[in-house]
Formats: sequence, structure tokens, C-alpha cells
Amino acid sequence: MKTQEINEGVVFNSIYDNRFKTMKLTVNIFQPLSEDTVAANALLCYMLVRCCKKYPDFTTLSKKLGYLYGAELNGSVSKMGDMQCLNIAVSGLDERYALDGESISAQLGELLCEVLFNPKVEDNRFDEEDMLQEKRQLLDMIDSEFNDKRVYASQRLIENMCADELYGVSRCGTKEQINALTTEDVYNAWQDMLHNAHFEFTYVGASEPEKAINIINDSFKEINRTPIELSNDVIYTVFNENNITEEMDVAQSKLEIGFRTACAEPEKEAVATRLMCAILGGTATSKLFTNVREKKSLCYYCVSRFYRLKGIMVVESGVETENIEAAKSAILNEVEELKKGNITDFEIDSAKLAIVNSFRSIVDTVTGIASWYSTQIMDASVDTPEEAAAKINAVTKDEIIAAAKKVQLDTVYVLKSKAV
Repeated sequence: MKTQEINEGVVFNSIYDNRFKTMKLTVNIFQPLSEDTVAANALLCYMLVRCCKKYPDFTTLSKKLGYLYGAELNGSVSKMGDMQCLNIAVSGLDERYALDGESISAQLGELLCEVLFNPKVEDNRFDEEDMLQEKRQLLDMIDSEFNDKRVYASQRLIENMCADELYGVSRCGTKEQINALTTEDVYNAWQDMLHNAHFEFTYVGASEPEKAINIINDSFKEINRTPIELSNDVIYTVFNENNITEEMDVAQSKLEIGFRTACAEPEKEAVATRLMCAILGGTATSKLFTNVREKKSLCYYCVSRFYRLKGIMVVESGVETENIEAAKSAILNEVEELKKGNITDFEIDSAKLAIVNSFRSIVDTVTGIASWYSTQIMDASVDTPEEAAAKINAVTKDEIIAAAKKVQLDTVYVLKSKAV
């Protein structure tokens, strides 16, 4: 990956790969998570990819994408550490396959800049009808996450566990916050983004990216910027264990357990912590799958995840209500087994193999490659999949045990089925 700063707080990354017939240009726009701004920023993201001044409705924008050999434009919102991330991406045919030497990369760059810098705005406000439609879509997405109780329980754990941290803020805000937004609010969010956000562009393809770089650079020249610094706070010590139980009309209860690992990126020990988490519950040969789910039959699923920027490990499980306490005890026991060093070579080798294979498979698409590199911007170094695999394979059993010994129970969240 080649990296260059083309403006203050504006970075362009390019990855050459000639295996694909398509190319992809994405931008990750970073702003601090805040209760006051997340809803407006999230709605802004979807407003930008809906249309722009040059292509003011779905029909004209679709015609443009069709003209570019069926190009695609989409947006999404996520959290990366204590930052809210708006992702806008355009993808299309690689220039090697275009007719008459057409520069697709330049046109994709132009289209991305049109939606970023020239949205459909009049009198310092976005279009009312466009905003109402995007509001409905965003509210539907929030409803779908609420209806998926596995997703809902995971979100509720983080909200409670990180209640005093920026990371506890929802990536899209609440339904009430979204409903309250006006067209002027979204306009102000757009202006704040242009002047203060950190922009990370990533290009993947076999064509030269210079034309796209020049177009993006020219677009930023007229903007007076004071970009924010990327920041992320990590809590290393647990002072109080929290237990939260909610009752709801669900067919299957959810048990979510959050731990602090006292280790996060960019610390080098984060690699061992990642592997430790995989041994606990990240693979089909993990301790949680083998012992809690298969041998003891205490849950329908039981997996662990490591949020490496926040130093948080989460165990998620779906259980029968009568098995909640037994499952909790069994999960905590497996964590203790890791701390005692009761880990077999088979468990270590299997976890390493699973992680390494996931690294290698993620770069089988241009989308996977773009995601791989763009999610490392707050890490100690930006590694290729092979470099990351080598680090995983180099982790020793003693390092895994040392990582496990730092794990501290923080929060237990239960979404409990109502008694009939």
C-alpha cells in the first residue's frame, strides 16, 4: 500500500492488484462519537449516496452508474474505536476492460467528489422529501436490529459496559434523535464534516490512481480545514462488575459477557490477545464450542469476539432461560482454564490456522482488500495479510497465557425470556 497526505487530514492510500476486473475507491470519514452528532452524521451518509446536484434523483444517478459499465455507489456507518466512521464507496470496471481507453478511475473519482462536495443542497438545507425517505430507511434499519435479538443483546452489552465512554454511543443514534433532525441539521453536519473530519481514501485496482487523486485534491483546495485528530481511549482496570437483566418476549434468552483485556491496538500484545480470544470461542475447535455447547449442551451458540481498538472481549451465547446461570458459570470456567495455562497444542494450532485462513480469504475481493487496509489506520503498523499471518503464527503459548491472565470480568448482560 502506498500512502500520501494530499491535504490536511486527507490521506490517499492506493493498493495495486491486477487479479480483478473491477476497481474500488472508498472514503472513510472519521469524526468523534458524540450523542449530539451521531444521528445527523449517519443520516448525512445515506443522503450523500442517494443523489447529488449533478444527478438530482435516483433515475439520473442510476443512468450515470449504468453508463460506467454498471458501477455501484453505496454508504454505511460504523464505529472504529471512539470514532464514528462514514464509509462511502464507488466501484466499477477496471480501465483495462473499458472501451476506447476510457478513464474509469477518473470518472469514479469525479462521482465520489460530486456526492461529497456537491450534494443536492439549496438555501443551506437538504431536500425535505429526500430526507424523509432516508429517515424512513434508517429507522427501518434500527428496527431490524432491534428485532434481531442477537444483535440487540450485543448492542445493549456495549451500551451498558461503556456507558461512561464514547464507545457506548450508538453508531447511528436513537430513533428519537433521527426523527428530530431537520434539513438544516443535516446541512450543518455536512459542513462540519468537510471542515473538520479526517478523510481516509483507499483505492484498489490495477489502474493508476493519479487522476482520481488530482480530482480529490482539487476538491479540497477551496475548503478551509481544521481536521480532528484520531483518538481512542482504552480502560485497563475494572473497578466494579455490572450485572444487567432485561425481560422481553423472546423465544431464546441471550447471555452476553464483557471482559476488559488490559490490552489494545497499537500495543504489540494485542496479537496474542486476539489469538487467545479465538482459542476461547472464535473457532469450531474452541473451548466454548467444544465444552460449553457440545459437551454440556448449555447453549445454542457460544462465541467470543475481540474488539482490538478498545481492548474488550465479548462472549455471546443463546441459552434456555433455565440454563443462564449454568452457562455463565461454564463460560467463566473456560476463561479460568486459559489463565491456568490449560491449553493444548491442538487448540493453539487450530486457532492459528482459522485466523490465518480468514486473513488470506478476505483479500479475494476488492471490497475485502479495501476493508483490510482501511481498518488498520489506528494500528501500530499497516500489515499485509501475510505479515499479519506471520505475527499470529509467531505467538507462543506463554504469550497466550499472559494475555489470558490480564482478562477481567466487567459486565454481564442477560436478555431474559419472560415467564409464561
